[in-house]
Amino acid sequence: MAVPGTHGWTHSPAWVTAIPSLLLLSFLSEIDQGSCGDPGIPAYGRREGSTFRHGDSLKFECQPAFELKGQKTITCQKSSQWSAQKPVCVFSCFFNFTTPSGIVLSPNYPEEYGSSLHCVWLIIAKPESRIHLAFNDFDVEPQFDFLAVKDGGTAESPVLGTFSGSQIPSSLTSSGHVARLEFQTDHSMEKRGFNITFTTFRHNECPDPGVPVNGKRFGDSLQLGSSVSFLCDEGFIRTHGSETITCILKEGNVVWNNAVLRCEAPCGGHLTSPSGTILSPGWPGFYKDSLSCAWVIEAQPGYPIKITFDRFKTEVNYDTLEVRDGRSYSSPLIGVYDGTQVPQFLISTSNYLYLLFTTDKSHSDIGFQIRYETVKLQSDHCLDPGIPVNGQRHGNDFYVGALVTFSCDSGYTLSDNEALECEPNFQWSRPLPSCEALCGGYIRGSSGTILSPGFPDFYPNNLNCTWTIETSHGKGVFFTFHTFHLENGHDYLLITENSSFAQPLKQLTGSRLPAPLSAGLFGNFSAQIRFISDFSMSYEGFNITFSEYDLEPCDEPEVPAYSIRKGLQFGVGDVLTFSCFPGYRLEGTARITCLGGRRRVWSSPLPRCVAECGSSVTGTQGVLLSPNYPINYNNNHECIYSIQTQPGKGIQLKARTFELEAGDVLKVYDGSNSSARLLGSFSRSEMLSTSINSTSSSMWLEFITNSENTSKGFELQFSSFELIKCEDPGIPQFGYKVHDEGHFAGSSVSFSCDPGYTLRGSRVLVCLTGERRAWDQPLPTCVAECGGSIKGETSGRILSPGYPTPYDHNLNCIWSIEAEAGCTIGLHFMVFHTEEFHDVLRIWDGPVENGILLKEMSGSILPGDIHSTFNSVILQFNTDFFTSKQGFAIQFSVSTATSCNDPGIPQNGSRSGDSKEAGDSIVFQCNPGYALQGEAKITCVQIENRFFWQPDPPSCTAPCGGILTGPAGVILSPQYPEPYPPGKECDWKLTVSPDYVIALVFNIFSLEPGYDFLHIYDGPDSLSPLIGSFYGSQLPERIESSSNSLFLAFRSDASVSNAGFVIEYTENPRESCFDPGSIKNGTRVGTDLKLGSTITYYCDGGYDIEGVSTLTCIMGEDGKPAWNKPRPTCTAPCGGQYTGSDGVVLSPNYPQNYTSGQVCLYFIVVPKDYVVFGQFAFFQTALNDIIEVHDGPNQHSRLLSSLSGSHTGESLPLATTNQILIKFSSKGQSTAKGFHFVYQAVPRTSATQCSSVPEPRYGRRLGSDFAVGAVVRFECSAGYVLQGSRSIECLTMPGALAQWNVSVPTCVVPCGGNLTERKGTILSPGFPEPYLNSLNCVWKISVPEGAGIQIQVISFVTEQNWDSLEVFDGGDNTATMLGSFSGTTVPALLNSTSNQLYLHFYSDISVSAAGFHLEYKTVGLSSCPEPPVPGNGLKVGERYLVNDVVSFQCEPGYALQGHSHISCMPGTVRRWNYPPPLCIAQCGGTAEEMEGVLLSPGFPGNYPSNLDCTWRILLPVGFGAHIQFLNFSTEPNHDFVEVRNGPYDTSNVIGRFSGTEIPGSLLSTSHETTVYFHSDHSQNKPGFKLEYQAYELQECPDPEPFANGVVRGAGYNVGQSISFECLPGYQLIGHPVLTCQHGTNRNWDHPLPRCEGMALGSP
Repeated sequence: MAVPGTHGWTHSPAWVTAIPSLLLLSFLSEIDQGSCGDPGIPAYGRREGSTFRHGDSLKFECQPAFELKGQKTITCQKSSQWSAQKPVCVFSCFFNFTTPSGIVLSPNYPEEYGSSLHCVWLIIAKPESRIHLAFNDFDVEPQFDFLAVKDGGTAESPVLGTFSGSQIPSSLTSSGHVARLEFQTDHSMEKRGFNITFTTFRHNECPDPGVPVNGKRFGDSLQLGSSVSFLCDEGFIRTHGSETITCILKEGNVVWNNAVLRCEAPCGGHLTSPSGTILSPGWPGFYKDSLSCAWVIEAQPGYPIKITFDRFKTEVNYDTLEVRDGRSYSSPLIGVYDGTQVPQFLISTSNYLYLLFTTDKSHSDIGFQIRYETVKLQSDHCLDPGIPVNGQRHGNDFYVGALVTFSCDSGYTLSDNEALECEPNFQWSRPLPSCEALCGGYIRGSSGTILSPGFPDFYPNNLNCTWTIETSHGKGVFFTFHTFHLENGHDYLLITENSSFAQPLKQLTGSRLPAPLSAGLFGNFSAQIRFISDFSMSYEGFNITFSEYDLEPCDEPEVPAYSIRKGLQFGVGDVLTFSCFPGYRLEGTARITCLGGRRRVWSSPLPRCVAECGSSVTGTQGVLLSPNYPINYNNNHECIYSIQTQPGKGIQLKARTFELEAGDVLKVYDGSNSSARLLGSFSRSEMLSTSINSTSSSMWLEFITNSENTSKGFELQFSSFELIKCEDPGIPQFGYKVHDEGHFAGSSVSFSCDPGYTLRGSRVLVCLTGERRAWDQPLPTCVAECGGSIKGETSGRILSPGYPTPYDHNLNCIWSIEAEAGCTIGLHFMVFHTEEFHDVLRIWDGPVENGILLKEMSGSILPGDIHSTFNSVILQFNTDFFTSKQGFAIQFSVSTATSCNDPGIPQNGSRSGDSKEAGDSIVFQCNPGYALQGEAKITCVQIENRFFWQPDPPSCTAPCGGILTGPAGVILSPQYPEPYPPGKECDWKLTVSPDYVIALVFNIFSLEPGYDFLHIYDGPDSLSPLIGSFYGSQLPERIESSSNSLFLAFRSDASVSNAGFVIEYTENPRESCFDPGSIKNGTRVGTDLKLGSTITYYCDGGYDIEGVSTLTCIMGEDGKPAWNKPRPTCTAPCGGQYTGSDGVVLSPNYPQNYTSGQVCLYFIVVPKDYVVFGQFAFFQTALNDIIEVHDGPNQHSRLLSSLSGSHTGESLPLATTNQILIKFSSKGQSTAKGFHFVYQAVPRTSATQCSSVPEPRYGRRLGSDFAVGAVVRFECSAGYVLQGSRSIECLTMPGALAQWNVSVPTCVVPCGGNLTERKGTILSPGFPEPYLNSLNCVWKISVPEGAGIQIQVISFVTEQNWDSLEVFDGGDNTATMLGSFSGTTVPALLNSTSNQLYLHFYSDISVSAAGFHLEYKTVGLSSCPEPPVPGNGLKVGERYLVNDVVSFQCEPGYALQGHSHISCMPGTVRRWNYPPPLCIAQCGGTAEEMEGVLLSPGFPGNYPSNLDCTWRILLPVGFGAHIQFLNFSTEPNHDFVEVRNGPYDTSNVIGRFSGTEIPGSLLSTSHETTVYFHSDHSQNKPGFKLEYQAYELQECPDPEPFANGVVRGAGYNVGQSISFECLPGYQLIGHPVLTCQHGTNRNWDHPLPRCEGMALGSP
């Protein structure tokens, strides 16, 4: 018997798969005759039968130990479908093995085994043998599913091992000749299962180790002492065991000394061999889930790498292999592959290739087998570019300059139609394109193919694809189905011929092959196919071909009276149009179409032409007819005709026919109605040979007939003529014309005002009709009003009254600007000039009653931009009775509030953090010497649609005095750098380490002489010895204390203030020198300041040292340590001698401006065999200042270059000697920064050597060989394009030096372009220099279908409001605008919702700015963007694919605002069905849980003003609340928390708290507890956080036994009541109803009553 899974049986037996070519031809002919197609062979099975014609049958059977699931015999039916699906072979759950070796598999391996299994397998060997089990794969549910191996044949046999989980067990050996395997699973999770190989062996042998899966074995002897070796196949590595094992005797057992080698395909690696194989992990089985494997293939430099796909099959859309042309993930992407669609091969352009294989958490497949090899670049042609899968290549010449093109099989679309060109570097200009079956499309032609997306792979989920097929005129569409397999009932194909999918011609699903189908019968010569797939299973899809066929024509129709017919064809879809003679009206449809369908008819009845009673006509000429003309008109007509011609023209009316009966009349009016001037009334034939003219562009006619005789009527002709105009009315100052109809009689002109101005007068002027031409109203005026209300505008202006003339006195103007909810308002000041302190503009955030004053301003300093946090602002302008100024002009703009405004950076400070989203924080720091005014940390708070910082951003001010203890610091005069205030008394106390003294260095000093003083004392206070009193502007010398403390006292009088002072202090060791500091444009070596130490200074290249370079600390004449020399300086000299192979030359005083009136000579000499090559890294000189460069040692040498102005980045022509002279002459009045010149020695140019070539600015040079024949190429940095030739060649010149064939190219930023790469850079033109004025640039980014685009903003600065970048979410400017950005406000990331973005940048005619730098990349749209986690909340769910659901929860105390569950929606754009929610600490509420958290609104941020919040804790009766405060901070006395022992405002207060001290814990004695919080209008603090927990209250005393009575009630808990009743003959003394009181001591609210016997005789 054959061993299952080892010898004799295969998954694809040779006798089935090795089909001779003749038989294959017969197969192909069978398909034409009618067949079902090859259904395949089940794994672990065999098939009888090899023909698939109609009526043929196939029989299947399984290998031993496998059971057949499905039909054993299937038959090919006439529908070309098999009678049943191909069966499968599943490993049996019960089997007895008697072969010497074999395999044991879990049922359905490697797919998931079933639930609730109990399988038993017996392995029975010969009596003298034992059994060896080797585990090849193992994955079962841990703890719940397990495999037990027993040493014997019964259930009670000893257990060799019980296994669960995914760790592969070690091999086992039985002690006897029978082994028992038991496999049990529970009802839930199912895993892959196991694969076990068993062998039998004798007692004096080791067990047969077998051949390693994916490996080879050398040696067959199993005897004691023999060895066996193993080797992994190519592509596999050793992961376990040894490469050589020896059979030994160990503890009385014959065993192998090591585990058998295990060979597995690795997950990634660095491969450096010239060739090899890469396999997916788990090969040849299925790969595992959740993989991320990266391989780097490295070849020798100069050798590209070729990979060939021998096998490839992964889960479509989810398990992908990315191939990148380089050594890392950031390298250029060659392609992303999944399913089975991969190219024949790929070739890198470098000596590296990067492969990344990622899989998801669900389905897996066979994976891939890839061969790689290094290839040698050819010296005369490119390598074979390959052929796309499902496509063809056109062109087999691969020499330089050759082009190859590609096309796809029918139904597939080429990803890139551009030809591939073999470039001079022997690389192809573009990657190999792919042929893809796309989702929908427009197909025009007589025949074609439609494939499901991804065909022949499984189609993706969540598709909605529509194909429109348009055939030739008069043709229908005929569909034939070749492949069809969709998920039955869930995925379906709709076919329609009238563009309506609501009632399709056919709806198809399942796997039954549909019959051929005709469509396109309805005259539109088109059919539509729509394919819908859901979110779950997918299959092979469909392959449909179509062709066209003729449709029958309609009958020819008649031509109606008084009409003209156009059109000579009457086939399906042909159109006939009808028009009437002048004066007649078409009644009916002017256009009829020959309809399709089963019966050929025209789409509408024929129209007719009628002369109506009245009409309204427009134009420069035409005809009017009486009713029924040329037949007699009827009695009792009242017909109205109106004629309207162009503005500025009149109407002339003449009669060609005019026959009326007496009493019938035609009246003609000079205007647009009967109230206009009567031009004439006509009867009988009175109008013949008469001409009537109007004075306007309108004419009105009334035709009235009586009840007597009628006649033929009239045919009137009208034409237009020019009229006299009104004079030009002009344009109001500060206004403009909106519409101008031409100043003709009856025409109008409308006006509007510039932003900020209001129109006074009539907005529209009308040119009067009649004999006189004049306007009906005077010209309006435009004025800047005092106040106003603006609502719903997105932008505009606010101007001071009368602007730009000075405003009036005694004004009180109020403007209100209100935007939509959720928006904020920004104010930008263009002009501001008011009388300081007297004429004041105040700006309020929201209504004035809110009390939030944004800014109060006056004077002539232009304020910075202001942003509201509410959706409204109030501007209030008050002026006094005296001086007035020009006023102000303010531009406002409205933007959607999605984050806080930029808080800015405090003057004299810095900040860390730039995020302005709700919940984000920013921390501020002050520069040395300044103190922070306000909180260092502020947080962006969102309340509803309002975003604001809490607390307000701080400022940095120079304090008045302080205690300083650090080792170094800065002391500033109060309010520095502003002048110090008058009347100040500031004291500073400085203390440093005990063994140190303090050194003071004065950097700036200016006090009012004789009135303002700085006193310095040598000690801790003013009683210490006075070192000196300082005033004036003389900079004091350095001061050193004698101890570790100093005292500084600053006094200013009540009048004049000066600039103040800046003093640095440091602690120095005793007997040490002052720190001499660093040196500008140089470096310092040495930090020790003690006596005898030295410090040496060195200058940077191009600078000379002035002074002594080395300083020594010595004891000075005054007995104090001092430096022996002053600190030197580094200066750029005026001229000098420069030698060496390279160096730097600078203009005098560089980088500061040079001085005028200088002539500097710089002599540069390099080694003799070289020449000088130089380039100006920076060049900017003033007018008339010139730099001359001479090719030699003196000014008589040849002039190489003469430069002035701006020439940064410019290279000099190559010198012909080893010396050059640079002469710099500054003669003008103004100066500039100068120049920074870099030079180097390069080989001398000769007949065989061209000049050195510099790197282009913003680019790089490829190649450093400048000899004859050498080619140097250039490329630009990202965002720049090459201007000039891409390459230059060094040519020999007869009798002259070698020269380059063309000049060196430059790199420039283009103004727009079409970008199709998967990632790229967009720069503003001229970047990084400012862009030019009057630009109009458009960039269009297009990436593959189904992908999206993400733009990252690296930098962005444009002129605010005037120069803007508009970003549209699509292919043109009609798409949705993502935003219009100017200034510096732009989001860090912009994401498209499709595969296209359109960017439009325009600049005005004036100011420019630095511009922008944008990076874009391709991102997947198959998943929704990761939703943000709400502040104080958490997100549940990490998958963002279509239909995945993510849920949100809030931390205790916070309430969810929004939707707790959001779902990723299907469709072309991936987005969540709702925005992510927020977690808000609310004002008040009800808490009914047994424990919980209460927070002040906005916690942990500051609470808002004017709050009154009430929380009620409602617990079951009999429980109280234990309350503990975790955080507490309120404004003392004004903002407070009250805790009340009950539900009412009048309930007993058990605690009232305010300030910053955390209250102690509280116990309420009621099941209802109230927490009340109040805040006033002023300071806000973080508030509170409290926890409460229910605790059980004691009961009131038991009232029983109650003598002579009964007690009625449910219990004795707090709040419960009981009643008392006495027995007959007894009287109740006391209260009949008692209630258990609240309080820590439980008691009834009244004493217990009693029952007393009634006295005899009592009533």
